[in-house]
Amino acid sequence: MTRGRADDGASWLGLAAVLALGALVVACAGPDGGRFDANAPWTRALEWRPGDVQPWRWWTAAWVHWSPAHLAVNLLGAAAIAFVGWRARLPRAAALAWFVAWPLTQALMDLPGAARLAGTLQHYGGLSGVLHAGVVVLALCLLRTQAPAPPPRPDAPTTHATVAPSRITEGPWAMTALEDGSAWQRLDEPPWPEPLVPLAPAQARRHRLVGAALLAGTLAKVLLEAPWDLALRPSAMLGIQVAPLAHACGVTAGAVAWGLVALAGRLRRPEAAVGH
Repeated sequence: MTRGRADDGASWLGLAAVLALGALVVACAGPDGGRFDANAPWTRALEWRPGDVQPWRWWTAAWVHWSPAHLAVNLLGAAAIAFVGWRARLPRAAALAWFVAWPLTQALMDLPGAARLAGTLQHYGGLSGVLHAGVVVLALCLLRTQAPAPPPRPDAPTTHATVAPSRITEGPWAMTALEDGSAWQRLDEPPWPEPLVPLAPAQARRHRLVGAALLAGTLAKVLLEAPWDLALRPSAMLGIQVAPLAHACGVTAGAVAWGLVALAGRLRRPEAAVGH
């Protein structure tokens, strides 16, 4: 019997669904459903505000959107992140890190101080900050992909890994054809960081390249937005003013949350299950 190494990406997919469905419910099922009114009591009760001491807003603000285009673009982004994470069969720990980054994204937006934000960002809503956090968690997980370990020493207790290979290397949309390879796992290995899937060396390198590209692209995008000046960016396509600060806080929250979950995994070493 082997210790589980992933849940087939189901937790990652489930969290993305919670984010997307919550946004749809807030937009369509509230007393002001479908109007995307920034001044309506329904949205004002859920949005994030600088210096506000009501912690539920760290979660609910992600579900508030100010225009149909704003909602549609964020739902498309959530679907893309969910799909890639599901294809990579991200473990539960990745979904946990993204969940931690969800409220942390909004919490970090208070760092500049309410006085500095008062002239620009008086309230905030949308999935974009949390989606940036999800991309960072996804990228860091792919960067942690490892090639299979060599066969163990004769005196080391081992078990053959039975986890299915990553979907990134499967199917008609695969990055390349599936390569043969097997992985062996010592029973006393810590649960995190761990190989996401048993991959051949070439596959592991491709996963790391995808992770590096995602991380580099996201960081470049956020730096080009110059979030340090706190100014909003009008978007005619979305019909709103974009808050680069939220994107920067999402990137930071994703990295911090991933680090915290990784640290917790290193400190916690549960006993491995051994078959008889």
